[in-house]
Parts: sequence; C-alpha cells; structure tokens
Amino acid sequence: MYNVELDITHETPLEDVELFAKDHGCTVTLKLENGPAGGNPLYLFQSENWHYIEELTSQILGNDFDEEDIKTMVWES
Repeated sequence: MYNVELDITHETPLEDVELFAKDHGCTVTLKLENGPAGGNPLYLFQSENWHYIEELTSQILGNDFDEEDIKTMVWES
C-alpha cells in the first residue's frame, strides 16, 4: 500500500476530496481537521498502485514537484 499525507484547502468539501481520490484509484481518510498548514485539513491518501498515488499527488501539488520529490513524500506500508 502506498501512502501520502497532503493538506487540502478547507474550502474544498470532503465529498469532493473523496470523489477526487476515487477517480484516481485511491482512498482517503481525514487525519486532522485543522492540520499544520495554516489550519487546512490533513488527509491520508492510499493506493495499491504507485502510479495512481503519484498522479493524485502530482495533481494536488502542481508543477512545483516532480516524480523524485513525490517519492520522498510517499511511503509503503
């Protein structure tokens, strides 16, 4: 299982985050309602497929992060 924790703006409804994760072959769990990045919620995204979690992470973080950066954020369990 591949895992990554990411914060998402508090303006995005949980249902939208769940749909985004599902559309990318991932599951999502709300870890902290008021996370460390300015109070935005912190989510745990998980997938059995590296490419799914990489694509999801890339789309959330944008062009500032490449595959090597993402590899440092994702861990296996």
